Amino acid sequence: MQANALVRRFRPAGGGTIPASAGRLVRDPLFLFLIVGGAIFLAWHLTQRSRADPVTYTPAIEKQLVENFELVSGRKATPADREKLRDDYIGDELMFREALERGLHLSDAETRERLVDQLRYIVAGAPVEPTEEQMVDYYASHPDLYRTEPGISFSQVFFASRPADEAAILAALNRGEAVRGDDFWLGRDFPDYGHSMIRGMFGKPFLDRLEQGVAGVWQGPVQSSRGWHFVRKTGTKAPARIPYATARPQVRQDFMMSSTREALDREVAKLKEKYDVEITG
Repeated sequence: MQANALVRRFRPAGGGTIPASAGRLVRDPLFLFLIVGGAIFLAWHLTQRSRADPVTYTPAIEKQLVENFELVSGRKATPADREKLRDDYIGDELMFREALERGLHLSDAETRERLVDQLRYIVAGAPVEPTEEQMVDYYASHPDLYRTEPGISFSQVFFASRPADEAAILAALNRGEAVRGDDFWLGRDFPDYGHSMIRGMFGKPFLDRLEQGVAGVWQGPVQSSRGWHFVRKTGTKAPARIPYATARPQVRQDFMMSSTREALDREVAKLKEKYDVEITG
């Protein structure tokens, strides 16, 4: 009865315009009930539609699972094996859908990383083997990548613990006197050691002191993670261009990585057009 009255109240007379005001329509309790009820029904319908997509187990899926099973096990799959393969597949698919429903792909760092890595591979694909001409061009256009690092030659007198008479030891060394010190597993003399090797063995402060030192003059003691060192720089070696024949394996790898990065950069540029990006702070 009320519904019919509502229809009559807002039905146009003689095909004309609705005589009631928009404000009265919005304030009507029955109208609001219909709107809210319709929204709830629509949400339920969409939810049920998404839930209605079944987990399918097709003969093609079974064939692939059975082939993998027989390849790994080395025997024919029995009916019991086939049943277990089916149940495991369906169980895994259901767990996967539930994981997506719970948003685990958004909150779990390892899952996110695996998905990102997989998409990167899909986008970039397997690196294409470069031609010799491409590698030579890459080598020529990136000269700083294929140079030896600076080197330093130096001598040391090592002490496992800080000596009490360090000033006397330093003076004796600079007078050219022999000082015994403790045994060091690599000895006393280090010819043409690269900066990265020195930094890895003794630490950055040690390398900095060595670089700043005057050639032929003893300084120290300089502390490292291994102990205490009196050191004397005896020479330096400037970086040099690595010949192409020697650098070729690294050039090949660098070229392929560069091609992959370029493909990923192009894809990221497209995605920035598709998704909004906000940088705060």
